[in-house]
Amino acid sequence: MKEKLQQLTRHRFFRAILTLFSGSLIGQLVSVASSLFTSRLFTDYEIGIYTLMTTAVTLFSSVACFKYEPSIVVAEDDDEAYDLLSLCLTLCGGTTLVFAVGYCIYLWCKPEIWASAGVFSLLTIAVFFLTGVNDIMYNYNTRFQNYGLISKAYAWSSTVKYSMQIALGYFGFSTDGMKVSSLTGTALGTYFHLHYLWGQKDKLHLRGKEARSRMKKVAVKYRRQPLFAAPSYFVQTASFQVLNFLIEMLYGFATFGIYSLAYRMLNVPITLIGNNVARVLFFKNAAEEYNTTGGYRKSLLTTTLALTAIAIPMVILLCLLSPWLFSLFFGEAWRMSGVYAIYQAPMYGVRLVVQPLTQALVICRKQNIELFIQGAFLVCSAIAFIYCRMAAAPMEVFLILISISYSFFYLVLYGAIYLFGKKKA
Repeated sequence: MKEKLQQLTRHRFFRAILTLFSGSLIGQLVSVASSLFTSRLFTDYEIGIYTLMTTAVTLFSSVACFKYEPSIVVAEDDDEAYDLLSLCLTLCGGTTLVFAVGYCIYLWCKPEIWASAGVFSLLTIAVFFLTGVNDIMYNYNTRFQNYGLISKAYAWSSTVKYSMQIALGYFGFSTDGMKVSSLTGTALGTYFHLHYLWGQKDKLHLRGKEARSRMKKVAVKYRRQPLFAAPSYFVQTASFQVLNFLIEMLYGFATFGIYSLAYRMLNVPITLIGNNVARVLFFKNAAEEYNTTGGYRKSLLTTTLALTAIAIPMVILLCLLSPWLFSLFFGEAWRMSGVYAIYQAPMYGVRLVVQPLTQALVICRKQNIELFIQGAFLVCSAIAFIYCRMAAAPMEVFLILISISYSFFYLVLYGAIYLFGKKKA
């Protein structure tokens, strides 16, 4: 047994996954640990404003390159990969200009942001550009198996970002300090990501007629990315990120800041546990089972039982102890975050089980089903928003409506995954 374990740990693929996971784990742990301090150094209002600026970046940077960047990994040869890299960098620059215009209009509509962060709120534009570059370079470094750089970029970026937030918060800085920290951490991640490319920069073609011709060629060849992948990914990202904008419009920055801490903590089990359990137990085994039998239900049920065994105790714990846990770890002022967590706990329990299993739709090539469900989430969000606005309903009602409707469609999604996993006759 020991000898087999040693052989496994020497396996190149295993080491690559372990390297990537270690960087992600460090980043997540630093993020959670920093919340113990930032929740005491910044007010709910300040955190609400900062989180909303971050949401704008998260939502729109996800399609900054129209999802051409994953094509870098699967390009036919290195020359084509560098042409795609040039295309992605060019698109990222262009979309940053568009984002800057839209973001400035948003700042004009939300003077509270400028009043809190001042000129530092404009750093969001730079963070948007660097986030897009980091997404591009993640795929570039994945192609050339620079897993150590990817891990360092994530770990150091998170460490510096949250350490600076704590330090600047201690010295009395407000939202402006949080934005400076965000930009610094993101820029450090970019530095690590660009380390390998710097020695290969002569292979980039960014200017001139020939460069435009080469970029146009790969843009046409991989045109399915902006036509299908980009809309799907944007809707998937928007299904949860749009809630941030809706909650702020309904209840203000302070209430949104309290909600954002609950949202951040509830996502940790999905990121650290759900996705990695599915990666180990499900995706590879399900793909092999599907190729052999035409179905994947055995792997699906095994992984479902494992995730359910984690989800049920998590939901019970959150429902019973959330207010006490949040007030204990983050301060009495954040007890209401624990209350909000109770209303969302059942939905996050269902999400912990179902979301990692959506990889099954890739195996059976039914990704359009997930796009339909994500669209349903957006419709449910809009309906809940309209109802709460018209009825002047409290935050708890909005969260209940979201939790019930999202849980229902997650169960519909699981039903589809189970249905498509049936063995072919």
